[in-house]
Parts: sequence; structure tokens; C-alpha cells
Amino acid sequence: MFHNYFFLKRLAPELEHELKGLILLECFSQNKDELILGFGDGERVFYIRANLDPNVSLLSFPEEFARAGKNSVDLFSELLDKVVTGASVFEYERSFQIEFGEDALIFKMHARRANVLYARKNEIINLFRKNLSPDFEIIPAELNKKIGISQENFSKHGHDPIQLIPALGKEVKIHLEATGFYEIREQEKWNHFKSLLEQLDTNPIYLHEGPAISLIKESLEKTDEAITATNWLYEKTVKGFYFEKEKSQAINKLKQKIKKSESYISKTKSKLQQIENARSPEEIANILMANLNSLQTGLSKAVLHDFYNDAPIEIKLNRELSPQKNAENLYRKAKNRHQEIDALKENIAAKEKLIDKLSRQVLHIDEISDTKELRKYLKDHGLAQKEKVKEEHLPYHEFEVDGWHILLGKHAKANDELTLKVANKNDLWLHAKDVAGSHVVVRQKPGQNFPKHIIEKAAALAAANSKRKTDTLCPVIYTQKKFVRKMKGAPAGQVIVEKEEVVMVEPKQVSA
Repeated sequence: MFHNYFFLKRLAPELEHELKGLILLECFSQNKDELILGFGDGERVFYIRANLDPNVSLLSFPEEFARAGKNSVDLFSELLDKVVTGASVFEYERSFQIEFGEDALIFKMHARRANVLYARKNEIINLFRKNLSPDFEIIPAELNKKIGISQENFSKHGHDPIQLIPALGKEVKIHLEATGFYEIREQEKWNHFKSLLEQLDTNPIYLHEGPAISLIKESLEKTDEAITATNWLYEKTVKGFYFEKEKSQAINKLKQKIKKSESYISKTKSKLQQIENARSPEEIANILMANLNSLQTGLSKAVLHDFYNDAPIEIKLNRELSPQKNAENLYRKAKNRHQEIDALKENIAAKEKLIDKLSRQVLHIDEISDTKELRKYLKDHGLAQKEKVKEEHLPYHEFEVDGWHILLGKHAKANDELTLKVANKNDLWLHAKDVAGSHVVVRQKPGQNFPKHIIEKAAALAAANSKRKTDTLCPVIYTQKKFVRKMKGAPAGQVIVEKEEVVMVEPKQVSA
């Protein structure tokens, strides 16, 4: 019930009590979906941590918060050093705001679409989660829902609390159904409805394992403080969520290794069966050796008696070699065949042993219920997530289309590096005609011509990354890189092109 209006209605006054008169000292993010706000007045501090991950949109109020030395970014800088003048909930809406005079930070607690909005004079001017661009259209004053709580209005809405106040939410609807509200007489529903509203305003905040908080479903653990309940829910939910996520990732990684090993065993057994079922080169060599006196150099094949099967057999020969040398080659192949069979069997046994080990690790990890224990086990068994190696700086983005590698210059200086240092002379080079844009290179495949559809897709990419990207059709020049040169002293990205051809395409990006 955390995202419910009736809970936020309790939280907002507590926040106002804590924050009013404090100054916003810092506002930053060091994780993709987490916003940190630090308030103070020289004597005390108050922090708000908004975790707006679509899967875990919750708040918490830590007593202290140490900002990381790197990988953090300041946000809503216009609000820094401003004094908090109040905090209030929007009526019958899952949002509340912290006010700074004419400015405000609106916390829109809409679960997967939760966001923090910076408002000034009733207009949204910035967002934390900018991918939720429709939030720019919100008019703060219109967030307040004007609902007349009267018996007459209740009757107009079919004596249904949810129809009258949608903000009551799913939990209240389930509670009404479970308590038989919809079965009682209409004249009794109004009194029950008024009693429900009173409970939502005055009941303790019940803390349930799961975890969950409720204003109507009773439990032994409870509190009257919304901030306390919020911190409890955050700690229980976030710890559990990220523990399960880390645990699931470890198990899935092991299962992928098991799947790959099983696939390898299947393919290897098939190959082993194929080799073992094939005629042994040693037997063919023995047949040749038994007939050396009747064979001479220069034959490409010979029909001989197969004493293993008591039937004629046709044996292919290397006409450049003597019959004895042909037999020696076959003995060598037989030896290699035995070694290959032994190696395949060893590899199968090793993979089966690995699958057994990985399966036992999956079972063990599945039984772990503590983050510290999980991380220790992963570290001790070499399963801990390794830090990502910093990617090598490349002057281009790389794409693959139907097996052809396409390189796109990142900027003017990168264009020069791509064209003059990376591209080979027979690679295909493309650029939007007569406008600034990225150089595009298609890697040559030896012995193959560039297919028409690859040229068109590469041209569309060049067009989409040029000043003509909004045109319906764009002319793009293309030629082999060896016909592209740069004049000394020319600006970055500017080149001279010879023997070019032109293709008209619709500007379009390609998938990486």
C-alpha cells in the first residue's frame, strides 16, 4: 500500500515536519534509477533516497549517506541552496511534493512509471527519468482530484467506494470483497464506507512479511510513523530484490554453462559415432599392403579383394605416390583417428564431470538465503561477477548486417581515423552527398562483390547520420576507400573522393 494516496497522506506531514526550514545542500544520482537529496541547516541533516527502478520504486530516509567519489552526477542544480517551505500530498493522487517557494519537487509514485519532477510556477521544467517524457505535460495544480465525499455523491457512484475514489486502490477493493461489503444493503454501505475512510486515516501502519505495509490488514508488527514504515519496507524490499536478482543471475549463468556443455556433448558424441562407424583407414592400408605386388605408381584408384568382408573394394589412391606411400598415409590417418577418438572421449568425460560440478553449484546457491553467504560462495568458487574491462576506444560504432561488417564514424576526427587508418583500400566507403555527416565503411570480403542491399543499408546509415537525416530521400556517394584521399591541412572529416557512384536512399539506422 506504499504507493497509495492514504499512505502518502500520512507521509507528507512527517516530511514537512522534518524538512521545513532546511536547505537543499545536494541533489545527485550515482545509480541509473536512484536519486539522492541531502538537506541541512548546519545543525542537522536529512536524506531522501528515491529508488525509481521500475521493479522497485520506493523511498527511504537514511540517517547518513556517503556520496561516491566518482560516477555520480549533480541534478536539479537550480534548487540547490533553496529553503524547503513545506511538503504536501496531492489530493486523492499517488504523488506528493516538497516545496521551495514557487518551485517544487514532485514525487510521482506510480510504480513502474515512478518519477521525480521539477516544477516551477505550475509547469514541469525537468524530469529525473527523462524517458518518461509524457510527464512534461503534467500540470501540477491538476493533480489534485476534487472528490465530494457525501452520501448523495456516494449514491451517484453506485454505492461503490472504488468508483467514487479510485485512489483507494486494489488492496481496499480486495478488503471490501473479502468482508462482504458488496453483499450488504445499500443503506448500510454509506456507514461502512465512512468507517473505512476513518480506518485509513487513523489505523496504525501494519508491517507484513512479504514484505508489505497496510492500513487495513492487521498484523502484530506495526507503527504509527510513516517514515519508519517507509524505511522498513525499503530495507526489506530492496535487500530481498537485489539478493534474489544476484542469486538468479548466478544460477542462470551456471545453467547456461550446463546447456552449452550438454550441447557440446551431443555434437561430440555424434561426431564420435560418425568416426567409429566409418571404415578404418588401417583396414584399407592392410588391403593395399596385401596387394603391393599387383599395384604400380600412377594409379588414381584400384579395385582389390577386401579380405575383411570377402568382397571387392575400390580404393582411391594418390597417383603421385607409390602404393606403399599411399598405405603409409592411411596408417598415419588411422593413428590420428585413434588419437581423435581418444581426445573426443576425454572431452566428453570432462564435460560430463563439469556438468555434475555445475549442477551441484546450482543446488547449493539455490539454498543460500543470505547476501553475504552468497557473495562469499561465488567468490570462493570463482563465480563472482568480474568488473567490466574498460572498452578499447574505437573511433567507430560497429554493426553487422547479413554477415557484412559496417563501421560508422563517431565524429569528425573519428571519421579521419576510420577512413585513413582503419579502412582497407578495397573496403567500400560511403558518405551523404554534399553535407556534413559520418563516414561509413563496409568491410570487403575477399572474392565477393558488395551486394546491392548491403550498399543500400550502409547508405541509409550514412544518410541517417548526416545533416540530411530528416529528408525523405538522401543522395549518398560510395566508392572503394582507395579512391578517397585527404588534402593536407583540410578540416577534420573533410576528404576528396574520386570515381564515386550515387544511390538514393531513405535515411534509416540499423540495429547493432
